[in-house]
Amino acid sequence: MTMKRFTACLILVLAASACHRRGTAAAHYTNAPVIIISIDTLRADHLPMFGYKGVETPNLDALRKDSILFTNAFSSVPLTLPSHVSMLTGLLPPDNQVRNNIGYQLGASVPTLPKALKARGYDTGGAVSAYVLRGNVGIAPSFDFYDDGVVTKPGAPVGTLQRAGGDTESIAAGWIAQHKERPFFFFLHLFEPHSPYEPPEPFRSKYAAVPYDGEIATADKIVGDFLNAIKNDGVYEKAIIVFMSDHGEGLNEHGESEHGIFVYRNDIHVPLMIKLPGSTRGGETDANPVGLVDIFPTIAELTEATPPAKLDGKSLLHHDAADASRRIYSETLYPRIHLGWSELRSLEDARHHYIQAPKPELYDMSDDPGETKNVLEQERRVYASMRDALGTFGAAIALPTHIDPEEAKKLAALGYLGSASPQASGPLPDPKDRIGEVGEMVAASRLAAEGKDDAAIAAFRAITEKNPRMADAWNQLGDLLDSQGRYEEAAAVFRKAIEMTPELASEFGMRLSAVLLKLEQFDDAAKHARLGEKTNYGAAHVLLARIAVAKKNYAEAESEARLALNDEFSHVTATVLLAQVAATQNHPQQALELIAQAEREAQQRRLGNVENLNFVRGDALARMQRYDEAIPAFQREIVDFPHDKQAYASLYVVYMITGRAAEANQTLEAMAAATPTRRTYLFAAHTVEALHDVRAAETWKRRAQALR
Repeated sequence: MTMKRFTACLILVLAASACHRRGTAAAHYTNAPVIIISIDTLRADHLPMFGYKGVETPNLDALRKDSILFTNAFSSVPLTLPSHVSMLTGLLPPDNQVRNNIGYQLGASVPTLPKALKARGYDTGGAVSAYVLRGNVGIAPSFDFYDDGVVTKPGAPVGTLQRAGGDTESIAAGWIAQHKERPFFFFLHLFEPHSPYEPPEPFRSKYAAVPYDGEIATADKIVGDFLNAIKNDGVYEKAIIVFMSDHGEGLNEHGESEHGIFVYRNDIHVPLMIKLPGSTRGGETDANPVGLVDIFPTIAELTEATPPAKLDGKSLLHHDAADASRRIYSETLYPRIHLGWSELRSLEDARHHYIQAPKPELYDMSDDPGETKNVLEQERRVYASMRDALGTFGAAIALPTHIDPEEAKKLAALGYLGSASPQASGPLPDPKDRIGEVGEMVAASRLAAEGKDDAAIAAFRAITEKNPRMADAWNQLGDLLDSQGRYEEAAAVFRKAIEMTPELASEFGMRLSAVLLKLEQFDDAAKHARLGEKTNYGAAHVLLARIAVAKKNYAEAESEARLALNDEFSHVTATVLLAQVAATQNHPQQALELIAQAEREAQQRRLGNVENLNFVRGDALARMQRYDEAIPAFQREIVDFPHDKQAYASLYVVYMITGRAAEANQTLEAMAAATPTRRTYLFAAHTVEALHDVRAAETWKRRAQALR
């Protein structure tokens, strides 16, 4: 018998025994510390506690001995943001209306677990390791403290932006140490083992054959460090600790390498444990079907917090006979929003898993835990029952919230939405029939990662021709063209992406705005930046401030930057923009003070290199004629952001002012080598022409002409 078969049979046996077990009333632990630890993208069947032998997790195993393990727990959606929102609200995605990683906001009026505990007198804190969980998607207002300091990288998919779990763990442990004398709630999120699978040593070498498992081992060590810290602070013994994952990972089963497209068991079956104070009921196992939406009502009951009137979950700590046959709802809109395919919805109980798709599927987990044999024809009564039950969850598919009448007017004014959305007519493809196209995307992305840009661009163009609704392909194609300085082509790609996927106009609009800024099409850039105001307020106003700086409208730039300051995630970038405005207004000392402030905040939040920070520092120093200090600042900006032409130009000017012509010319050649485009050469011509070097300007213009 295989390990998967054994595990499935064990689940059924335990579930059957649970049918005859009397419900167990939960105790109350008033003012007990509450901690939720979430490890992103952790498949339940890749843990030793579920019988897996491929990885060692000593710290999670030790926690399991002190906890109740729920062996049949499921995520509401295999995506980071909507899954965590379901957990924090106790509501399924159709009810909380957050259904994808981008394009959705958690409404301010929606009750959440931290709000309920705050009303009970708790201090509330959180620290997350993924950009998609940034506070400005509506999560942060529920918390007193919410650290989302994840470094952003231009062009990187938002789902991959992360910080090291050890950094997040240190923030969590530090906050708890300061609040341990009061009732508190803390949410700790680690992004390991989300892709890319790049575990540090010694796990990189130990798990070289399966780096995903190496990431699991890494996460286990981080959790161990955290648990040791709260043990040393005297918190562990008296705390309620929930350990969970938001979703699983495809690992190339069913043709899916990662997650989000399908709702098979490997995508939605997650580990879930609860450690009670004093390790009460430690070591117990519960095989009743449960969901992450059950965490909120469970903690509310344990702490005697007042839950909202409507919750989709129920307490995990006392079950009756009916719970053994409970059915757990899951969904994914990712294929519809990003790929132009059908959404998927499912119900899973202790034995069967029904997936509603254009070609519906039913699996018997007792005989087929790997979900390889569709038994719908053989199990028509089960199919009909689960199909009808799924209908009670509602069939309405709310696409990203910014397509409301106001936003539709903005799109129409920009020339979009002139005809029906491409998805509006005809049935959508079944994801399982088109999953091979994702393999083509992966291959194209690999070409880009290997520096084979032309081949990658050709591959992405072929993908978008085959499926014009594949938003991720448009995104990567536009970013590649942008990185090559082919701004007109990039702008055309992003315009087409908005036309084909208007529900993602917020994200594509801001990408287009950034390209239009480089093309000096300022009015159009501003209009597209405003498409992102609702879903990414700070980033949209940062863009608007940069556009105003380029137009030399410094009053408007300052106003937009101050609006961006209201968004914590954009606070550092907005401060740098205010410094830039101060410098251009001949207030270099004020600019340096603002830059120092931004740098301190970036270091405290572990934000890494901040774009334009060293450029503005160099500019302010140069204006103060402190050239020896300005030069290394410009050089640092160029090293960190080699495609920033303005830093090269300013360094060129300083070198020329200080009589270092050879180094000045080398600087422009380095700029040309970093971005060898006609536009770069013309920029170099303009730069030298500003210093009245007509001969050099003509040379650069001829080089630009030769690239046509």
